Amino acid sequence: MWNDLKTRAQAVENRRIKTLFDDPSRARSYSVSALGMLFDYAKTNIDAETRDALVALLDTRDVAGRREAMFSGAPINETEGRAALHTALRNLDGGAVTIDGQDVMPEVLDTLKRMEGFARAVRSGEITGQGGAITDVINIGIGGSDLGPAMAAKALAPYHDGPRCHFVSNVDPADIADALSACDPATTLVIVASKTFTTIETMTNARTAKAWMGQTVSDTGAQFAALSTAADKTAAFGIAPERVFGFEDWVGGRTQCGGRSACR
Repeated sequence: MWNDLKTRAQAVENRRIKTLFDDPSRARSYSVSALGMLFDYAKTNIDAETRDALVALLDTRDVAGRREAMFSGAPINETEGRAALHTALRNLDGGAVTIDGQDVMPEVLDTLKRMEGFARAVRSGEITGQGGAITDVINIGIGGSDLGPAMAAKALAPYHDGPRCHFVSNVDPADIADALSACDPATTLVIVASKTFTTIETMTNARTAKAWMGQTVSDTGAQFAALSTAADKTAAFGIAPERVFGFEDWVGGRTQCGGRSACR
């Protein structure tokens, strides 16, 4: 089947996509809508025969079964022997998602509710820095712990009306220095995103931010929040438990392929 697809790819590699639009129904036939989103693949070099071959390949590889295994909490991360249930974090209707017979959704929804409450309190001024209302938020993380929130902030920029947002991931001190230079320590909230609270790059930058803050404020921990599962380490850093938002080991940087989790 792979060979058939390779043959088809070679046969149409010089075909101009424009010619496929001689079919007036192409835009409709090669697009799918769901949940208010449109997936338009009409402007690719795919045709009906290629699409059928791709779907047949998915069937032979049991992609639907593998997808169901992921959603059901099966340990599809074979290297680490655990589930990869990032989907549970987006299961906002709260339907049961079980691992080893235990529904993980109550804890997920509780954490999401705490996060929303914390964010609203920061935005409203109920939670303040030691110099007044929070004017800046610095997210310190690496990999997905940086790219995810940075992408969300950029995507939602037209609706942004809260504190200014800064993102630091590079261990080069120039990165953290640039972010700190734009902020007032007394009105800045620093979010440290590290599952284990031991990630070298992240913790190096976090300690730099803490030292910078300590030159101005008396309680540096009160200007921090954390995304971490290491409650003992966040407490030692001075972050109050109500400002720590945890997640389970089935939230990691990889789904099935090997190695250590990239979300550390």
